[in-house]
Amino acid sequence: MTSLLDVQNLSVRFEVKRQSLFGKKSYLYAVDDISFQIERGKTLAIVGESGSGKTTAALACARLLDAHQGKITLDGENILAKQGEALRQIRSKVQFIFQDPYSSLNPRMRAEAIVAEPLNSLSHQTSKQKREVVDQLFDAVGLRPEQKRLFPHQFSGGQRQRIGIARALATKPELIICDEPVSALDVAVQAQILNLLRKLQREFNLTYLFISHDLGVVQHMSDNIAVMYMGKVVEYADRQSLFQTPSHPYTNALLSAVPGIDPGQRRQRVLLPGDPPDPVNLPAGCRFASRCPIAVDQCFTDQPELKARQSGDHLIACHLQ
Repeated sequence: MTSLLDVQNLSVRFEVKRQSLFGKKSYLYAVDDISFQIERGKTLAIVGESGSGKTTAALACARLLDAHQGKITLDGENILAKQGEALRQIRSKVQFIFQDPYSSLNPRMRAEAIVAEPLNSLSHQTSKQKREVVDQLFDAVGLRPEQKRLFPHQFSGGQRQRIGIARALATKPELIICDEPVSALDVAVQAQILNLLRKLQREFNLTYLFISHDLGVVQHMSDNIAVMYMGKVVEYADRQSLFQTPSHPYTNALLSAVPGIDPGQRRQRVLLPGDPPDPVNLPAGCRFASRCPIAVDQCFTDQPELKARQSGDHLIACHLQ
């Protein structure tokens, strides 16, 4: 299958405030030379702890942040080269489901107006056509017709996220970026929203870029997984390979934190010492070396490449694998 989204050597940096007027410019590389692909109708999950760069990478893919370098191709088009009306057309193909269903909805707009908002900005449909689309989307996400006239504060957290999902579907996007879409919800509601997302993916042949720090959620949702640490992808594999044979020490530590029901299948907890390195003054070698339980001298001097160590589709950035 061909890739719908192809990201090559993407970097996103932010200028850091100078210490003095004549001080040298310095940059924080939130995303540093990463590459990944997503096949149409599939889900790629990007996981990592806070500050790993996963959300920044997603924002760059939606052109909501400027990329410093790299190439992002959506359905064969280089979206980083798009400007003006061409960029506007691209925005209709890429939509976001945000993390917080409380702050991502305009409290002064009724639910039907929130769902119709992308249509008003990105389509040329008539008012009647827009109302029909809104009706269909309310039904698709499990909301009742009479709820269209309600305001966000009149909905529960799960219902608000359903409104956010309906809004993301309004322009019939090819790619939906899910940025921690269930982390602000109760556990029981999380399962409902995740099942809804999978149902909609099957019905509309949606492609998801799924951002999460919760590997339990990722295991339920993803086809492939990229593990990020300090702006770098340290492991990339299909879901089964990653959960059965994790190879990078950081991935092992993340998986050990996933609670399991069966005591016989629980992983031994891996506690990482210390803190991540300073993102402005990154070390020369592996960025995980100072916290890695198996690091050797080479890890502190040479940055490992992301390449196949086991099967051709399982990539690891580690000198010892």
